[in-house]
Amino acid sequence: MSVAVPEHIRREWEASGRPETDPGLRQRLPSLPRLPLVIVCSYLDKEINHGNILRIAEAFRVQEVVFSRCDGREKNYSGAVGAEKWQPHRWSYPVEEVRSLKAKGFSVVALHLDARAIPLESMQWRFPAALVIGEELHGVPPEVLAECEQRVAIPLYGVTTSLNVAVATGICVNAIATFYRQHVNPQFSPARAVSRQLLGIPNIEQPEGDER
Repeated sequence: MSVAVPEHIRREWEASGRPETDPGLRQRLPSLPRLPLVIVCSYLDKEINHGNILRIAEAFRVQEVVFSRCDGREKNYSGAVGAEKWQPHRWSYPVEEVRSLKAKGFSVVALHLDARAIPLESMQWRFPAALVIGEELHGVPPEVLAECEQRVAIPLYGVTTSLNVAVATGICVNAIATFYRQHVNPQFSPARAVSRQLLGIPNIEQPEGDER
């Protein structure tokens, strides 16, 4: 799945005056393959987490983020650093989304700690995948959890009983992207040269242009 870069984002990039550290990335961005992962968010009690999760999703080129409808509440994208403008996302109802994704062949996994959970490091991901997340204190709601096929959890080594939902999402998405690249699609690579270099991936030719 690719995503078009809205015209207003192109104008913002042009007006930013930032150096062209990755020439051509702006032009290539819409055609870059995305991680076949949909993040389905149950009701998030802290609205700032919407923006944080969008920033995480964009950092790993996630296919889409689906937030739980929160009618009457203002959408807070603080922390997204602009990611809300080009990371695909929408608002829906978690139970309906999970059922729809399963019907489309997605493997639906809940990030939820209970007796049935598999440690994140042991998870064998199947793609396309959907990661369902919930609130920090209560996890994924029972009615949503009942629709999920598997459960995964992050082992914690301190006395803290849980992580911020965006932090937990970031840890999990990083593991999913790593698994996907190592076991499914070795050609899935970072957009920016500095991250490709970090992974020992040869640089690619890029057309002239700006990246931000």
